Amino acid sequence: MVIVKRQKLRDNLAKTCLVLGTFFNPLGFDAAFSFVMKLTGSYLLTDVIFYGVALFFFGLYFLLSRKKTKSE
Repeated sequence: MVIVKRQKLRDNLAKTCLVLGTFFNPLGFDAAFSFVMKLTGSYLLTDVIFYGVALFFFGLYFLLSRKKTKSE
């Protein structure tokens, strides 16, 4: 029972990270990008920040969505 709940939580976290990674990928979130660009004053730095956040969430998605083997 506990293992099933853990797997379900892990699957939900993986899906949430995928959604967040997709949002932070610089393709259509103009308001957030504009706000961060005003804070940093640099387009390049803002771009790096958003790509970094997107990569972070995509990485979490892949780590959380891996299927466990019997030895784990």
